[in-house]
Amino acid sequence: MKILHVTDGSIYNYDGISTYINELLEYACRGGAQLLVFTTVPLNPGKLRRINHTAEVKEFRNVKIFSSDKFNFSLPRGMKKAMSEFEPELVWIHTIGPLGLRAARLSKNKYPVIYTKHCFDGDLWCTHLKIAAGFQWFYQIVAILVERIVLKYSDGAIYHFDNIEKIRGNKFFIKFKYMPPPINEKFINEKSYRDKSHNDGIITIGFCGRLDPEKSIELLFTAADIYQKKYNKKNIRLLLIGEGPVADKIVSQYPHINARITGFVDNVVPYLDQLDAYVLASKTETTSLSSLEAYSRGLPIFSTTVGFLGQNADKYQHIYNFNTAEELASLIHEVLDVKKISDMPPSVKLGSQIITFSKLHEMVVSEYL
Repeated sequence: MKILHVTDGSIYNYDGISTYINELLEYACRGGAQLLVFTTVPLNPGKLRRINHTAEVKEFRNVKIFSSDKFNFSLPRGMKKAMSEFEPELVWIHTIGPLGLRAARLSKNKYPVIYTKHCFDGDLWCTHLKIAAGFQWFYQIVAILVERIVLKYSDGAIYHFDNIEKIRGNKFFIKFKYMPPPINEKFINEKSYRDKSHNDGIITIGFCGRLDPEKSIELLFTAADIYQKKYNKKNIRLLLIGEGPVADKIVSQYPHINARITGFVDNVVPYLDQLDAYVLASKTETTSLSSLEAYSRGLPIFSTTVGFLGQNADKYQHIYNFNTAEELASLIHEVLDVKKISDMPPSVKLGSQIITFSKLHEMVVSEYL
């Protein structure tokens, strides 16, 4: 089986789409598939993700004048030849940038194409490029038109989020199929590292992922500060699993907050198991794999109204929404101090509403090949 994955980001970056693609590649490799990935040159070559698969990777150079530290724009030179030489049995497109668009057009009447919608691209472009509100309409229209071209040449499209209002009116909406959001099976199957005898009264909340400004990490510190002052408590600790440009600076601004930054770690499960609650303070997530992973470990989730769980707080147990630091501080007190909800059986929570990456790969291959 020969599968081509296409993304306008780098699979060596630390972001949700890169995680998604690498997980699929890892499981496909285990099954003996021959894999090729069209991707961009990493924006930050000094910090590359480690990959656990043997897929062949073809990188396309970024056009620097149109690219930034959050946005890739690459010209697909040589793509036609590379596709002809590889002769894929399935083309799996993950983005609608120049690489995704070109791959879709080249696949016409030659290869079956599946498109995964990971986000609302117009919103993402405006956020990453910091487009002024008065000009965002242009980027929104361009995103819709480009996505329609990709869908025109696609045999099917999948999405993993419940909020479909923005795509329901799409000309090719009939091609979309909902599939539960996938996670790595280790988050479900790996042993628990939680110390049941640990009872020092400390409440640990945290986040896992890139510690970038758009993740609103400072809101956790502000909420912890409010919690300590409002409830006269000194029993809160912040655990930030990851690394990023803002973390150390924020920690230095809140010396009275007990906080730890782990830096990059290969296996985040033991660190998630130290938490009493997971906090997602982002404003622009679509699925948020990290909160799903934390939830599968039995943690309550405090989330803004973004991501799969944040948008479905009324459908699942122990998902709590907040918008401000004051509201988060109140949740910490009410849920962890008063109710003492911190470790619930994950099977009670997700059930059939989530699948593993191996299952997703099997479902897509069986349906479109």
